[in-house]
Amino acid sequence: MIGLILDTYTLSSSLPESFDIETQEDYVVVAITLQGECIYQTRLYENGGSCTFYELRQIVEQNMIARHLSLASFEVAVDDGNSWTEIDGKFIIFSRYRNTEYVDIDFLQAHFLVNRSFYTIPREGHATIPFFATGQENFSVFYDCVFERDGVLSQYRLDYSMYHYTRPNIYGVSVAPMDIERWVENEEAEDCGRLLSFTVHVGSRSLTVYVVEDKPSIAFAFRNSYNAIETMFVMGTTTLKTEISQKEAVSLNVTSFYDKSVSRKWQVKTVPLSQEEARWYNEFLESDYVSLNLSQEHNDLRILISDITSEISDSSKDLVHIKFSWRFEDNGLWLTEDRFP
Repeated sequence: MIGLILDTYTLSSSLPESFDIETQEDYVVVAITLQGECIYQTRLYENGGSCTFYELRQIVEQNMIARHLSLASFEVAVDDGNSWTEIDGKFIIFSRYRNTEYVDIDFLQAHFLVNRSFYTIPREGHATIPFFATGQENFSVFYDCVFERDGVLSQYRLDYSMYHYTRPNIYGVSVAPMDIERWVENEEAEDCGRLLSFTVHVGSRSLTVYVVEDKPSIAFAFRNSYNAIETMFVMGTTTLKTEISQKEAVSLNVTSFYDKSVSRKWQVKTVPLSQEEARWYNEFLESDYVSLNLSQEHNDLRILISDITSEISDSSKDLVHIKFSWRFEDNGLWLTEDRFP
């Protein structure tokens, strides 16, 4: 008997570190399967009528990170030499955080897969907010939008037509201010003014997005605490720092250089951040995967983050700034229309 009880939809952080298997045989073979592929198999020997499988959570999470999976079908199979016993039909949703207030499925149906209660996004920016759906939910998707025209605020509701969620999967809803502004004006058949903010609703999930006029110095894609893709619009100052290292030799009173290497980093200092924004920045800085899209032909270029200074104070007087450096994984140089980066 496998001493592992899982809900159909379980956060990876809720997985136990270990579980027991009752057996009267000398040993059992245990296989862990994700997405139909065996990721780990071992032989466990009986001790006092049972044996113990260790590090289940670590094995599952490390494999989901390596495979860029936010959601994975999950199966445990145990062979005692006579027959197989299986736990299948389960789904694991990656999460670095333990859920303290909800049953996992209730949390997933009430929250997007982001640790934010609000977003700020440039007017010309575009992002997708990830969420999990079982494929058996019936819910509406709509935006509550606030416009300003000639000093007067107006509110509009925009129903958004999306494809059907027919299976358990990680889906995304668009938060692109210019698109939403255009959709509302097409529906209202008039100039509604300037979009200030909007709240996107997907079933019980909701998230408010504030539109800002500032242009980001750069925008990254990163895998967040749910191993899902988020967009980080970096507001602040960026400085290119080039480090040149070379050795010097003198021969016959003539100096020459050799073993020359060049390292380029972009140093960033953010604008003042709220505590929530700063904690979200930490999530970005801790990410296992950060990338930059330069063009359709050159997208998902791997980025390395270093030289991180992150101190988040709960003082109401101190402003929170975060500093970090980034570089291309291959230390390459790229030419773009604006000659950056």
